[in-house]
Amino acid sequence: MLFVNPLINYKSLNMKWNQPKLAFTAIFIATTFYSCNNNNNNKTELPDSHTSKNSLDWQGTYSGNLPCADCNHIETELTLTNANYTLISQYIGKENPLSDTLEGKFAWEGNNIKLEGIKENERPSMFKIEENQVRQLNLEGKKITGDLASLYILKKNGNLNVEDKRWQLVELNGKLINGAPETHYIIFHSKEGRLEAKANCNILSNNYKIKNELQLSIEIGISTMMACPGNLEQEFSEVLNTADNISTDGKTLTLNKARMAPLARFELVIE
Repeated sequence: MLFVNPLINYKSLNMKWNQPKLAFTAIFIATTFYSCNNNNNNKTELPDSHTSKNSLDWQGTYSGNLPCADCNHIETELTLTNANYTLISQYIGKENPLSDTLEGKFAWEGNNIKLEGIKENERPSMFKIEENQVRQLNLEGKKITGDLASLYILKKNGNLNVEDKRWQLVELNGKLINGAPETHYIIFHSKEGRLEAKANCNILSNNYKIKNELQLSIEIGISTMMACPGNLEQEFSEVLNTADNISTDGKTLTLNKARMAPLARFELVIE
């Protein structure tokens, strides 16, 4: 709308009144103002999608030793898959060691999860999901602070520097191995929790776990049954059943027993 001040004599000011042009300018300004104002009114804040559930690779198994009031510690393993959990607890240091296994669903509450099926105030049921680890919260669902805070963390099983890569066997029980990446190797398949290994002509397959990035446990597995010369495969299989830890610098990998000399040494195969 165009407003004209009746107190001004526009003719005496020798002004030309270009009504079409002024009307168009007024309409343009009004339309622009309404459009900007309307956009501001309709602006809505999008929910923050950067949560642990959406941004972290949280599915897997977490292990560690949690504090215990009447025992040495609680050896704990928590597995999260989709919306299901398995919680295994072993109470170490009691005359009659106890262990229990809980299974059920869990629900997300922000960046935390709540394990369903645990009675209130019986034991902590909430964990905070963090990168490659989970943190047990107290009975009220609050973060535990103080000197003992780091003891309530379970580390995700596995080792990104080792798994899903081909490692060529180059030394076994102190003896150099003249092999090839296709015939003398080991691969830790993280998704399946299964290692694949070969030291001549047969393929070995064993379930495994890597805890705290270095602790290794390998179950007795299966093998193809081809007749192969020598006893290298038997030695290799015995090493797999004996090793309890690994070490790596990213280019080499060793399987070890306690702090003794390496049982087997491998080199990374660049594929």
